[in-house]
Amino acid sequence: MTRPPVRAFVLYLLSATALTWPLVLHPFSRLAAPIGPGDPYLNLWILGWDLRTLGSDPLALLTGRVFQANIFFPAEQTLAFSDHLLLQALIVWPLWAVTHDLVFCYNALLFLSFLASAWTMYLLARAVTGSAAGACLAGFAWGFLPFRYAHLLHLQLQSLYFLPLAFLFLHRLMAGRRRRDAAWLGVCAALQAISSVYWGVIGAIGLVAGATGLMIGIGRWRSLLIVRRLVLAGVLGAALVAPVAWPYWQVQRREGFSRNLYEAAQHAASPASYLRVPPGNLLYGRTGLLRAQSDATGSRRNGPERELFPGLTVLALAAVGVWRGWRGDARPTALAMLLVAGLGFVLSSGPDGFRWLYSLFHRGVFGFQAIRAPGRFGALTAFSLVVLAALGLRELMRALPPRAGRSRALALGATGLLVLEFVNVPLPTVPAPRLSTPAGEWLAAAEGPGAVLYLPLDADLGNTPPMLDSLQHGRPIVNGYSGQRPSFYMGLVDRLNTVPSAEALWELRDLGVRFVVSPAALPGMSEAALGPFPLVERARFAEAVIYEMTWSEEAEALVPRPDPPPPMPPGAMPFVTRERAVYRVMWLSGSALGVPAGEATLTAERLPEGGAGEAWQAAVALRTAGWVSQFFEAHDRLETWIDASLLPLRHEQHLREGRRVVDRTTRFDHAAGTFRIADGPTLRLPPQGRDGLSAFLYARTLPLAPGFKTAFPVLEGGRTYTVSLAAEGTERIGKGADAVDALRVVPQFLGSGGRQRALKITLFLSPDARRVPILILLDAGFGSFRLELASYESE
Repeated sequence: MTRPPVRAFVLYLLSATALTWPLVLHPFSRLAAPIGPGDPYLNLWILGWDLRTLGSDPLALLTGRVFQANIFFPAEQTLAFSDHLLLQALIVWPLWAVTHDLVFCYNALLFLSFLASAWTMYLLARAVTGSAAGACLAGFAWGFLPFRYAHLLHLQLQSLYFLPLAFLFLHRLMAGRRRRDAAWLGVCAALQAISSVYWGVIGAIGLVAGATGLMIGIGRWRSLLIVRRLVLAGVLGAALVAPVAWPYWQVQRREGFSRNLYEAAQHAASPASYLRVPPGNLLYGRTGLLRAQSDATGSRRNGPERELFPGLTVLALAAVGVWRGWRGDARPTALAMLLVAGLGFVLSSGPDGFRWLYSLFHRGVFGFQAIRAPGRFGALTAFSLVVLAALGLRELMRALPPRAGRSRALALGATGLLVLEFVNVPLPTVPAPRLSTPAGEWLAAAEGPGAVLYLPLDADLGNTPPMLDSLQHGRPIVNGYSGQRPSFYMGLVDRLNTVPSAEALWELRDLGVRFVVSPAALPGMSEAALGPFPLVERARFAEAVIYEMTWSEEAEALVPRPDPPPPMPPGAMPFVTRERAVYRVMWLSGSALGVPAGEATLTAERLPEGGAGEAWQAAVALRTAGWVSQFFEAHDRLETWIDASLLPLRHEQHLREGRRVVDRTTRFDHAAGTFRIADGPTLRLPPQGRDGLSAFLYARTLPLAPGFKTAFPVLEGGRTYTVSLAAEGTERIGKGADAVDALRVVPQFLGSGGRQRALKITLFLSPDARRVPILILLDAGFGSFRLELASYESE
């Protein structure tokens, strides 16, 4: 290959135009996505944030300021809550500089991703097989794979154009052992990782498997020179990725973001997934051949993670490539691709497949804990099959008799069949969102800084239109949607959706929010009733009303802070110096008795008198049973330091859930009425608000008796609940000689507006003054558990 494959590039350019039709007709007015709000709008906002930052503050890419995005106010580094798309923004920056049209840049990036993936696979397949026809087919297969159409929602997952280049330089490294090829391998692997966290982890695993297969295949698995070259590539790649990975590491340590094995199992593939296509596939999807028309959209077996069909043409040619290549000069390539394909297939099945292997990767591979959707490992299987298909076409062409036109007819026929299998036109599109609104223009023109709240404050997809609107004015917004969200966010959702209630208005003041944007006039906000009300209407448009917070002494008198009445004072502790209770945790799943799921230990002890005001320390330690650890491993410890009034001073979480490690401290300032989770914002603490551990101790000191009722505030996960506690009566629990009398106590967790939390707890306490929890029934939504007292001691 002495010159760039220009003809192949032009062919793929024309094919991308046809196979993304009619995108080329509406690149400015339509968005290439099956839906708008949700991940497409999220990626559109990310791309817009990046492009605007590149134009206004390019040094932010070097300093890390670009990660201080404007969503989830007042959280920090919120761009790192999802893929950052910085590399993709650099790619389309020239188009942005000319057009300043974000929708066009998004569509162009999608189009270029198809084109670049096809072309780079052509380069790899041509170098590996030496066959222009095989390389051309491989380019079509990789560039327009059904997997890509399944993931039109996820712009970041279209960036698989660096993986073929990385494998290209891996092959060159094995052949020539040159330092130059090692360096380029590191660069291409790093670019793949920078383009997407998923492809960084998945691509690295694929490259290691490919390198292993090639070293064995060429008989150099003991070559120290090759190992040194691979180490050089790894070190260079890690050094290039590190500046971008650093904000993600900081956010992970602060927020505890990670995926456990249970979450991964919900988004894994199955063998049947490799025979499923997206619904828009012309040949197999719309006809129902590989997609039953009766499939429910919400079924667990559906979704883009489970639409991994590589095409019959690719499968057939790949089989030929393995068979003929293994017996010929392509054995190293065949072996390497088989290893990559097999590993991709196994890992795509997630924890429910080869559990021991997936758990091994989850524990031992850095970044693997970020994988929420193991089904995406199927891309490695498809990648290998495509390379093997190129090899198979070459072998078939070689096997044909040397008659004029037969080889070309075979190549054209195979490529034509493949393209027919992959046709997914018309490409689904939605109307381009409005990126300039009267409300956004008004907020951009308003003088002075100030954060914005858009109502209603949604917990999920509904926040993406306000995120796009925020690109116009650039102000921080409370709203947010991403792959993760800050720990305090759901508490804000509970409280701020009650605007203009006093609770919500004071929350806005505490946060420092200046503007509120509502789709219509807020109830009870007529001009005659306003007076010195702290929320003042500033602008009204057809689709939005803008209010500004204007606090004054008169406003504070009109709308006083709605602190609830203080709860009952605590009684005497049910033990003198210390207690320790150990519980057997039983998982209830269709069985009255349940199965052992782990062990929980509750401890509390009096502390020596000191200057910090700490009088008690309470802790709970949880350890899952061995079989449970196969899909959810937990060695967790929660601790709270409590004052003499049983109010929390400091709460620490030490979570060890597989490779997920969280060490987070919440500090309470009862004098100031605030609390703070780790390095997050300072939030309002209700009078005598308690965390779960201190509330548990406090409740046991109350005069519990049948008919007793009380209420008190409890904080959990950044959310404030009012716990309505009721002692319902005495019951006999247990069987036979082990049966005992116990006081049944039921707490109900009520959020803002009286909404009840899904968590349901029933406590059975000993009827004596110790109030020992004998039995705890817990329904957490994701499962029901029974905590049975195994041992108890106190002093």
